[in-house]
Amino acid sequence: MNAHRQYASRTRMLVPLAALALMGAHPAHGAQSYQTDYRVSLFGLSIAKASFSTSVTDDRAYKVVGSLASSGLGSLFDDTNGKLDVTGQFAETGPVPNSYVVKYRHGNRNKSTSIAFTNGNVTNTTNDPPINKKKNWVDLKPADLQSVADPISGVMVAASSLDQVCKQTLHLFDGQTRVDLKLSPSGRAQPFATEGFKGDAITCLAKFVPIAGYQSGRKAIEYLKNSSKISLTFASLGKSAIYSPVQAKIGTQIGTVTVYATRFEKTQ
Repeated sequence: MNAHRQYASRTRMLVPLAALALMGAHPAHGAQSYQTDYRVSLFGLSIAKASFSTSVTDDRAYKVVGSLASSGLGSLFDDTNGKLDVTGQFAETGPVPNSYVVKYRHGNRNKSTSIAFTNGNVTNTTNDPPINKKKNWVDLKPADLQSVADPISGVMVAASSLDQVCKQTLHLFDGQTRVDLKLSPSGRAQPFATEGFKGDAITCLAKFVPIAGYQSGRKAIEYLKNSSKISLTFASLGKSAIYSPVQAKIGTQIGTVTVYATRFEKTQ
């Protein structure tokens, strides 16, 4: 039972980080729609699945509706089902979020998080139930919530070419924790293919840097910060100049979690 509880705890901790890779591609101009599906696996066995529908209007406003559910091995230890809604506006520098709402059921408990943004700054956050701040908690400061994005909008990277994607730092806030993901190149672009997509993709190494909103000294956080090997592979549909993850690999104390796009497709 202890092993089962440890597995469930680590899987729950991974959900916000895995969500960084659950996003589709987006256009430069015009009303268009996209569908992206992902499989999350550990030791080659499925532990979760996700699906996202993205729509972009003529005035470059975007809306993402998604779902995430534990599956396979994950269902045995960590029964989680959730839905999310994200809205924002594409600017020349990339996506600027307006709202982020996630609601999920873990076991027999319902939980939700909502974030409101104005010009890239967090203006309101609500968590139900409230965050349980434990010993050695690193509190958020007002400056931590400036020029940030939710975990979905934040991984849509604006770049002039694939070669420029891995030269950026992603500033992310999930309603509790503020982290930076410092990207760095891991080699040249390579071919990538899945349902709805065939083309080049670029893999970046990612350094996990916790900023605030977490328990200092927690083993899982310390491992991600100091020992974990994390990579994100980005691709773009068409000539949008917006690149989104099609694969992520996250090293944990119990193995490498892989998030893989099983579908990455423009539908309209």
